[in-house]
Amino acid sequence: MNFIFDKKTGIPLSLYSTKLFAETKHHPKLENEEPRSTFRVDGVDYVSWGPNNRLPDDSVEEIGRTGVLSTAIGFKARTSFGQGIFPCLKTGRDEEGRDTYEPFNDPDVDFFIDSPQFQNYAVSAFRDIFKLGNAFPIFYFNSKGDIVNIICRNARHCRLSQDKKKLLVYPNFWNNTPSSVQDCEDIDMLDEDDPFTDLMTRKAVGKINYNKPLAYPRLRNYYSNTDYYGVPDWDTVWRSGWLEVAHMVPKFLAEAYKNAMTMMWHIQIPDTYWEKKFPEESFESTADREKAINDYLDEFEEQLTSEENPAKTLTTGFSLNESGKAEEKWVIERLENEIKAEDRLSTSAAANSEILFSLMVNPSVLGAGMPGGPYAGNAGSGSDIREGLLVSLILNYIEKQQVLDPIELMLEYNGIHDVELVYRNIILTTLDKGKSTEEKLA
Repeated sequence: MNFIFDKKTGIPLSLYSTKLFAETKHHPKLENEEPRSTFRVDGVDYVSWGPNNRLPDDSVEEIGRTGVLSTAIGFKARTSFGQGIFPCLKTGRDEEGRDTYEPFNDPDVDFFIDSPQFQNYAVSAFRDIFKLGNAFPIFYFNSKGDIVNIICRNARHCRLSQDKKKLLVYPNFWNNTPSSVQDCEDIDMLDEDDPFTDLMTRKAVGKINYNKPLAYPRLRNYYSNTDYYGVPDWDTVWRSGWLEVAHMVPKFLAEAYKNAMTMMWHIQIPDTYWEKKFPEESFESTADREKAINDYLDEFEEQLTSEENPAKTLTTGFSLNESGKAEEKWVIERLENEIKAEDRLSTSAAANSEILFSLMVNPSVLGAGMPGGPYAGNAGSGSDIREGLLVSLILNYIEKQQVLDPIELMLEYNGIHDVELVYRNIILTTLDKGKSTEEKLA
């Protein structure tokens, strides 16, 4: 019996022998529901994020172990950002009900939209929403009181206060809870339900400290019903055990190939052959005779297995006894490999599909498919890829708008009114369009 153990917990993950294969079903207890554990820093109660306050770190580790999950999350983040954003003014709707726009020309707005600061903010926000289910934007002011920058802090380091009025940013990992705010940052947070009114009210009554940052309410996966930290879409395949299946298939195959019988040929040699080929009287000692036989077998094995002799003809001889039966005849049989890799690959394909479905990513867009078996043909045609990409852009609308909301609030606060921010996207087209791509605003 062979076992594969979890290196951290010592729990047997799988076992296999010549007669069975078994696995431990993994249902991680993520504890996203109430009641929640809290910890206190300088008199303020903050809410722990998952077991031992380490769910984000465990999630990042799980993503790093799962190639298709990491790729799918990157795909959603990249398609959401598209080719950046375009500031404009909405002018109305056309006859087909589509919004119409005209360019909004402002050097300061253009400078910010084209800056690395905005790109870093947007990319970080999409990354954290899709990976961890939460993102934490923070405003920074100049001495005049204008918002001059917005940064999305790494969600792994952020924790919400129980009253949702403060954000704690701890630069280290949460193996040890910080003892005071000297080890981290405590940042005031705008009202979750109406950040615009809260920000404008603070400005009107002079309650904004321009020397300190101010946190926008966390962006999150709104399809999660948790009160504090949103749960990412891929949480479902973690809970159901499909991620562990995706991990176990390559482990099983690696161990099976490493430990399984790898002999290709079964050769049966009669005893009488050795008596005639290597008679005892021809050797001074038994050791000399054994060495000669071993050398002979090594040479024979080389003919069967060496890379220099593929498909080489093998000629053997034998004699017949007085009854007409073969004597000294070698019987050479080819052994079948009992490891059915195709079955394991089908299981792996099923796990990959479940992961992509949880993130609402069409496998066709990523070319996910098998060359044969039940998942054959999943790679899809060009039309499937185009439609899958368009559906991804549509389904990501809520997350895309969430990322723009703090930017639009920043512009309104700074006195730039009625500006609409829309995304640029390159759309794949069919050949009858006379071009392979076209740019769309969304």
